[in-house]
Amino acid sequence: MLHPEDVPTLREREHGRNLEGCCGPHGGTGPNLACPCGSLVATLLADCLGPWEVRLHPLRTWAHDPTGA
Repeated sequence: MLHPEDVPTLREREHGRNLEGCCGPHGGTGPNLACPCGSLVATLLADCLGPWEVRLHPLRTWAHDPTGA
């Protein structure tokens, strides 16, 4: 899990679909954050009833060391 500020390049799903909740997205309807290429890769949970967090989709993301170490 990540804090929403730790993934500044991810954007909410186009046209706000999949972002329903009382005060923000509750995350219960699947991935709702997309990378710059448009692929849905994470779920933002930011409703007033729980903690704000981002969960990366385990099959759509992987660890990568950009330094090549």
